[in-house]
Amino acid sequence: MIRPVLKRIGAAKFAVGIRDLLAALGYRSDRTLDGQTGRVADFIEQFPAPHPGTTTEKVFAQQATFAALIFQVTSDEIEIIAHQRTESQQLLFDTDGFDQGLAQSFLFMAVELKDTRYPRSQYISFTREIN
Repeated sequence: MIRPVLKRIGAAKFAVGIRDLLAALGYRSDRTLDGQTGRVADFIEQFPAPHPGTTTEKVFAQQATFAALIFQVTSDEIEIIAHQRTESQQLLFDTDGFDQGLAQSFLFMAVELKDTRYPRSQYISFTREIN
């Protein structure tokens, strides 16, 4: 189920491929942000950091080739997704062991990087920069 979707990501537009992958994993939402280009500079401008121009922002801008918000999943949608999943699907957010009062929404982002391998610390740095 997931392997064919992963193979299609390279052939499709990156954001479409990621959306398809998330759908295969059971995550869907119509809550998207219009006007995104996927250009990293546009992403940084649209979601400015509290302290712009940091070293990690510059490295992120140099290493990323695509960055976009794919969709938002709200607490109402989490309930729907949890009830629609099959036995074989494990969710990132399981409503049984999860404090629903704390979850307002989740943002699913997609970032395509230039290289195929990075040290774990670099992935952590990119993730913190996006957050």
